[in-house]
Amino acid sequence: MCEKPNLAVMRLETKPLPGQKQNPLDYEAYICTGKEIYSYDGPVKTVSVIPLRGPGVGDNLLLEFMSGTLKAKDVIQRFDLKLLKEDQFYVYIEIGARQPNDKAEFQTMILVLHKPGLVKKEHLAYLPRTVVVRKNNNQEEETWDFPSPLINVKIQPGAFQFVQPPADWKIQKIQAPLAAPPGGGVLPVARPKGP
Repeated sequence: MCEKPNLAVMRLETKPLPGQKQNPLDYEAYICTGKEIYSYDGPVKTVSVIPLRGPGVGDNLLLEFMSGTLKAKDVIQRFDLKLLKEDQFYVYIEIGARQPNDKAEFQTMILVLHKPGLVKKEHLAYLPRTVVVRKNNNQEEETWDFPSPLINVKIQPGAFQFVQPPADWKIQKIQAPLAAPPGGGVLPVARPKGP
């Protein structure tokens, strides 16, 4: 969930393997308040508080994206972009990291975006459907799935504020973001299906 200029909330949950029960702590979550980013790491029960100073947030691509500091011109300068294909429902774009700090987070990324011009789905044009992140010389693969993206949703007051974790969690202040988001579990690749 995002709101201009730099407010965002995101939660990534690990999908259990077939037959396994969902672990309620197996997630990462981020809240950008415009002044700070709160990074919740469920497996280690830690919240990292990262202050936003000036135009950037350091060498963490996810935090740069969430804070609104990553602009289109920055993407063109920092990454190799390649249109892989288009099918009936989606546009597939490959992003290759050029800089060492970006390569620490991923080697390549495949963005699967909703194709523009779809009847009854035009409002989804270019919104993400799936993101496949490949790391460690493409030996690890993580998939983020966005089955039902929404736009112009009424945002509840307080949505972009710090959420107090349970009492047994640790809260730590970090001056510079980590080179990669906490966690980083490997998920099986899920291919998007048509609407």
